[in-house]
Amino acid sequence: MAILGGGIAGLTTAWELSRPELRDRFAITVYERDWRLGGKGASSRGLHGRIEEHGLHVWLGYYDNAFRVIREVYAELDRERTDPGSPIAGWRDAFFPAGSVGAADRAGGGWEHWVADFAPNDREPGVAGAPAGPLSMATFVVRGLRLLADAGSSLREEPLAPAGVLLSASPQPPRRSAPDDFARAVRQAEIATMIGAVESLRVLEAGVPAGSNVGGRLVAFLESTRDDLHERIARDDDARRSWQLADLLLACLRGIVAGGLIGDRTALNALDDLDFRDWLRLHGASAETRDSPLVRVMYDFVFGYENGDPERPRFSAGLGLALSYRLFFDYKGSIFWKMRAGMGDVVFAPFYEALRARGVRFAFAHRAQRLHVDRRRGRIGSVTLARHAAGLDLAPLARVKNLPCFPARPLPRPREPARLMAGEDFDTLVLATPLGVLEDVCEELIADSTPWRAMTMLVATVPTRSLQVWTTADERRLGWPHPGATVAGYGSPFEAYASMTHTLAFEDWPAERRPAAVGYFCGALDGHAGPGGARRLAEQGADTFLSGPVARYWPGFRQDLVASRFTRVNVDGSERYVQSLPGTGRWRLRADASGYGNLVLAGDWTENGNNSGCIEGAVLSGIQAANAVRGRPLMDGVLGSWSVG
Repeated sequence: MAILGGGIAGLTTAWELSRPELRDRFAITVYERDWRLGGKGASSRGLHGRIEEHGLHVWLGYYDNAFRVIREVYAELDRERTDPGSPIAGWRDAFFPAGSVGAADRAGGGWEHWVADFAPNDREPGVAGAPAGPLSMATFVVRGLRLLADAGSSLREEPLAPAGVLLSASPQPPRRSAPDDFARAVRQAEIATMIGAVESLRVLEAGVPAGSNVGGRLVAFLESTRDDLHERIARDDDARRSWQLADLLLACLRGIVAGGLIGDRTALNALDDLDFRDWLRLHGASAETRDSPLVRVMYDFVFGYENGDPERPRFSAGLGLALSYRLFFDYKGSIFWKMRAGMGDVVFAPFYEALRARGVRFAFAHRAQRLHVDRRRGRIGSVTLARHAAGLDLAPLARVKNLPCFPARPLPRPREPARLMAGEDFDTLVLATPLGVLEDVCEELIADSTPWRAMTMLVATVPTRSLQVWTTADERRLGWPHPGATVAGYGSPFEAYASMTHTLAFEDWPAERRPAAVGYFCGALDGHAGPGGARRLAEQGADTFLSGPVARYWPGFRQDLVASRFTRVNVDGSERYVQSLPGTGRWRLRADASGYGNLVLAGDWTENGNNSGCIEGAVLSGIQAANAVRGRPLMDGVLGSWSVG
């Protein structure tokens, strides 16, 4: 068994196929093009053990399959016994809940941080027991109305315990008295949303009777309430933001009812051709709401800009609706989970150690160059590689603060030619190579197969850039009022920011030079610039950003406060982010649909049920690839309500 690619999809495939009960069935070698594992999630250690990431990585609370796998990895490693000196022993040491999530809001010619503190719950990610099958649109309606009621409650004059989400530009929800007419309007909104929630709970959970128009009546009722409130609350920022939330949810509810999505398990696929903003417009969302922070952050989190152009936001409506549901209503424990250290330290080094213990072999610095088709037999006959001589014997891990991690020591570019032969070096080939390099690696498949031509032409990728800044001033002096928060919705060059000061505990700075804070910034990059031009743009953009726009986040920032900085440009085909542009989902290939008898597919570019460039999509694809190798149904062992077409 040969797996081409050491990213999360390839490693998940190896994990599923190396289970103890399968030990004698598969001999697995992972061929990794780099000196470290991780692909687009890779990180390594640089100067003073600083964490150097590919970009900004957080795990969402609905990543059940990703958490299930990483929990198994840590349980099997049993570091408390086998590596008692490691400061990260289990998954609870590796991840922590991060419920402060924000959006940037334009105000008075500048920017404000609109931070929501999402209430935790007692569920755990990665635990079996979630209902199987596609998500219920009726549940979306019910939970959406509950969130709407929570938003109204957050505007009360008296404090309330957080039921779901508190929306405020300040660290604490506003508790000042409001004018009488505004207070009455807010109370009216709370009453209306609670009536809607009760009605939806009573009717929708019992099933909507055939021919009933209760959904339409419910939406019409809440629309009239929303319209009545709009003029009264527009002058108050917190109320305006809650109105935008109401308008967004109502547009979604209207679209669900009008599209007959309640009870239809496949109806979301029909929305793939529409952009999410266009779909919202069709169902009555105002222009203000469509350009609101709530909507902008969705595009930012998936780099939803065609060719990296901020003037061309595009994102599949079906996926947008599904991921909105999961993000807000299906999270476990916390809406976001952050890693204590770098992703290479927390995810990929443990993966490497656990897989090695299972007998999986790793060939580092082995770059796949071409798959060769045996047309007569309908399979892949061989694979051409370029390799570095040290790759097979490479011991890739070092230790920083006694934590196993990947150092920043790339090998020279692989030059030595090699070939893997079907029947000798592999019986089954798992292609877990990034989408951006398939045009070259799969040239013969593209020439031979219409589905391969369509996928590589129509499923898009985009280059990204990131900037990490270590400062001698702490976040309070920098002027950042939301330590630990992740915020998106700003303009170019860096649309998203995460407060990551917690990672300093796992870096090895000398005492006299130890930073007091670190922030991670990331954004899409112009896809027309070419590799050299993109790198110049990224460096220039970082300089420009630190000379002014960084004040959006850090109003107290000065250049002399910079202790260190790290800029990364992800422009190579293996590094580019896989997008979810409207109308492209149908061109993705399933794990078992390569068209060649001994070739199985894995990657966030496959049709996996979560067709977005994220950890959960990559893990889903790896599970499905392993099932395809074993001849099992693709969704065997998958947690939650994912489905593949």
